Amino acid sequence: MSVSNDKSCINRILSSYNELNKAERKAAKYILDHPRDIVHFSIKELAESCQVSEATIFRLCNSLGYKGYQDLKINLAGSIIKPIENLHESINENDDSYMIMNKIYRANVASMEKTLKLNPAELLDEAAKLLLNASKIMFFGMGGSYYLAEDAYHKFFRTGIPVETSSDSHWQAMYLSNAKAQDVLFAFSNSGSNKELLDNIKLAKEYGVKIISITNNKKSPIASCSDISFVSYGEEFMFRSEAMESRLSTLMITDWLYMRVALKRKNEYLENISGIRKVIATKRL
Repeated sequence: MSVSNDKSCINRILSSYNELNKAERKAAKYILDHPRDIVHFSIKELAESCQVSEATIFRLCNSLGYKGYQDLKINLAGSIIKPIENLHESINENDDSYMIMNKIYRANVASMEKTLKLNPAELLDEAAKLLLNASKIMFFGMGGSYYLAEDAYHKFFRTGIPVETSSDSHWQAMYLSNAKAQDVLFAFSNSGSNKELLDNIKLAKEYGVKIISITNNKKSPIASCSDISFVSYGEEFMFRSEAMESRLSTLMITDWLYMRVALKRKNEYLENISGIRKVIATKRL
């Protein structure tokens, strides 16, 4: 079995899993499920926890390209701290459900960690200030990005700030026809280059509307045209587009903003939530 020496420990396990024997897979699965515990385990404790022999643990270490169990533990500790790179590249048709679940989970976590690093807290403060002072917030998105705009619309509806949303470029333009300088347009576009949305952003700027955007590209036309632009990290691979991977990161960014605004408007928020819950309660059995 050939294992690249520059791969993190967890990444090595994920990419080599299908080539391991049954006992080694059992140990590998336990390591993936309990990585933080393993770094404190002796080889005997790990073998007992996995219900395999110590010899199996030695063979697993060798299969993964490590000199021994201590070498594996040292590298595993580094994997826990360092985000995992390019996991999707190792997904293949031989992966079982467990491996697919783990690889996608870890890749999503890595994407959110990178998104966290790409967007400084000061940016969140600036955007929250615009939203708190807005007389109205318009959440616009096209195609698949609209579902993210709609999610943000539902969140901010609870804050008591007037909100609007649309995925239709004509309706968006009509909303903008009576826009004021105190309004905010919140644009969602993974590519950052949707022409119809960009045209409406330019129209909004003519009315003095402030623009906040979330895209996958800081240098995209929509990001460049925005007053404040967030980056939602995502990578594309064979079976999944970058838009799918960055979706969770985008939801995280809107959650940041929603929570920041809701906390600043605590009284209005609690009053609105109470009213919403009372109405919704009448719709349930």
